Amino acid sequence: MGKKLMSVTVRGKQHKWGFNFYGDPQYLDEWLKDGLEVYEIAHVIPMWVVEFGLTTWWCRLQNWFNFNFKW
Repeated sequence: MGKKLMSVTVRGKQHKWGFNFYGDPQYLDEWLKDGLEVYEIAHVIPMWVVEFGLTTWWCRLQNWFNFNFKW
């Protein structure tokens, strides 16, 4: 399986940060067992899309271009 856009959350003593990276989902179970907080990013939505109320259509277009048809 190819690499997918994912997010990992790193917690410090006072703050937490999130970083996006391209990772192989086959290692997701190992990362979770090791205590990492990792999520697959399904959609990236610019703020102007949200402001115009086009979020649903934007996500559908991303699904179409990524061949991910979960309508």
